[in-house]
This record gives sequence, structure tokens and C-alpha cells, in this order.
Amino acid sequence: MNRFPLEFRAVAFDLDGILIDTEPIFAEAVRRFLEPRGIPFDPAFMPTMMGTPAAQVLPRFRDHFRLRESVEQIAQECKEHFMLVLGDQAGPLMPGVTQLLDELKQRQVPCCIATSSGREFVRRVFGPHGLLDRFQFVLTCEDVARGKPFPDVYELAASRFGILPPQMLVFEDSPNGVRAAKAAGAACIVVPHSHTPRHLIEGADLIVPSLHSAELHRALGWLPA
Repeated sequence: MNRFPLEFRAVAFDLDGILIDTEPIFAEAVRRFLEPRGIPFDPAFMPTMMGTPAAQVLPRFRDHFRLRESVEQIAQECKEHFMLVLGDQAGPLMPGVTQLLDELKQRQVPCCIATSSGREFVRRVFGPHGLLDRFQFVLTCEDVARGKPFPDVYELAASRFGILPPQMLVFEDSPNGVRAAKAAGAACIVVPHSHTPRHLIEGADLIVPSLHSAELHRALGWLPA
């Protein structure tokens, strides 16, 4: 467990569930995929997929629900359902995102996005908020051979910053993301939501209720302890 306030030279953000509120949209897309097949939605299975690239998780998804379709077919149909649920909107911003990015900019702390989603997804779902220029770079599942829970994306992020992983702070919302960050050697703060299994994020250095919480600002040394 890290001592507070945390010391860090750069920040890496997960995307889904940290910067944008897409986990309920993913869940609804899966429900819509399963419903016409007469397969009950299994909310307990959803956390096992959180934070992991589709290419890694869809074979398990196919086996779990005993589907006959190919992984490629499942991926395409789930994507179509996701976009229908999302509609013409961007993914809703999570509370406190803009304020935290403003604070990091003011303090000249570089930050990046390190997501298991694809680059086109980032552009379509997060890009319309006009915040991409706040990040030094964006890493996606297309940039690493192994996605979360493997540490590759966070090791790459630290390398791109020109620092060691222990000098980087990671914001996550999923157990797989926590495992990836800690395996890389980075400090990890979790902001859980309704789809985050609390008993599986105990490896985090800190769990806070939101990105604008006083607990977070104290841990970062921005408020008195």
C-alpha cells in the first residue's frame, strides 16, 4: 500500500467507467444480444469482462453462454447493439472528469488514456467531448499484444512518458484494470461504479467515490490530510 500523499510524475486513465459512463451501455447491449436467443442476462458475468479487450474476452463470452455464432459475428452484433443504445450521443462523462483534467493541466502533470477499447471507439464515443487534446497520447488494445489484466499497456504508457511505472498513477474501475496497473508496478486508484465488484478491487492503493471527491484530492496532496 502506498503512503499518502501519492508521489507521481504522470497519470494514465482507463476510459470506460472512468472517463465515460459506458458500462451500463455495454450491459444493455449484451442483454439485447442475448434476449432474442432466449438466454437470460447474467449480471455476475459482466465484471469478468470489464477492462479486457474484446478479442480476449469474447471467446469466454461465447463459451459461457454456449453460443454457436463465431466470435466475429458476436463482436459485430454486440457492437451494433451498443451503438443503438448509445444513439447519436457521445458516452456520458463521469462526474469530475473535466475538473480533474483542469487540475492536472494547471499542475503540469502529463496524462494519457490507456484503454482496452479500440482507437475508433475512442474517437466516436469520447472524442466529441473535445477533451482528447488534454492527453499526451492515447493507447488502445491495438497498441499491445496482450490487453488487461496483463500489464503491457501500462508499461508502454510509462515508457512513452519516459518514466518508470512506479512513477505513474493509474485511474481504473475494474478488477482487470487494477491487476494490470499493479502488475506493471504503478499506483492505482479505483473509482467504482454500480458494475464494479468491490471484493475484487482490494488490490488498489485507494478506492474513492468519484474523481472530484475530497478523499482523492487529499491522497494527491491537493488538500490537507
